[in-house]
Amino acid sequence: MSVRVMGVVIFVIAALYTWQAGNYAITFGDVLGPTVFPVIVGVPMMILAASLVVFPTGQVDWPAPQRMWRQIAALAVLVGYTIALEPIGFPLATFALVALIGIILGGSPWRAVLLGAIMAPALWALFDQVLSLPLDFLGELFVAD
Repeated sequence: MSVRVMGVVIFVIAALYTWQAGNYAITFGDVLGPTVFPVIVGVPMMILAASLVVFPTGQVDWPAPQRMWRQIAALAVLVGYTIALEPIGFPLATFALVALIGIILGGSPWRAVLLGAIMAPALWALFDQVLSLPLDFLGELFVAD
């Protein structure tokens, strides 16, 4: 039964992910637009999740409660990252993501914060400057109208 439940959960997440990608519009960048990659990921994910519902196999061993809480916390951080990305910008949101995930996974807080401080501007520079994929350095909260 657990396999079918997770199949349904994964299917719903993939469907929402694909649907949201179709609503995203951008006027610059790639000719195909930003919806291609999420659709390439989302459609096969829905098909595979549906196959888990129709043809469940194996037995699922659920993780211990402490590990389950870590997974839930990591998922909450990832959802928070997607929500915070536009308001506060890529570097600040990515800094928080890397630091919090590092702490959740058991790293020392000092090292997690240091890694976030290094990774966030480095990733922004890689995407924005090297790969020419424009990302907001500062989000909507920091832009004066």
